[in-house]
Amino acid sequence: MRAGVILFTAWMLGASAATFANGNTTSDLGEIHREQISYRQQAMDKAGPFKDISEPDRQALIQKQNQLITLIEGKRTLDDLARDDQTTAINTLEWIKAAITRAEDERLVCERVKLVGSNRPTRICKTVAERRKEREEAEKTMEQKVMCGAGCRSN
Repeated sequence: MRAGVILFTAWMLGASAATFANGNTTSDLGEIHREQISYRQQAMDKAGPFKDISEPDRQALIQKQNQLITLIEGKRTLDDLARDDQTTAINTLEWIKAAITRAEDERLVCERVKLVGSNRPTRICKTVAERRKEREEAEKTMEQKVMCGAGCRSN
């Protein structure tokens, strides 16, 4: 459930930033403003997707949200902002998205597995980022071509 909330939040933030980045300047800044106020309150309350963020990261997140809220307050579309402020708004939204995603990557996932040669299950705990890295490395290894010649060895 929590992972779903984090992914939805990251998707919403990413959708807002992607809309800006694609040059669609008719996005409703009022809606983004309201969302950020809600997210900031959750971050301050250490609730929802923000409950597992470290204190220094939480303070940095709140500071960035304050910066964005102040920047877009009273504006209806991205066109209402100066060119430099448009860039700042887009970059700040991307930073907030990255902060939320990073918090998800630090979440610990444990599983019980039977190691080769043993019937006893062992608990193995890894972060989401570690699990993703291992999966990507395994996929890369599987995709490598196998060269067979004298001694048949992989390349």
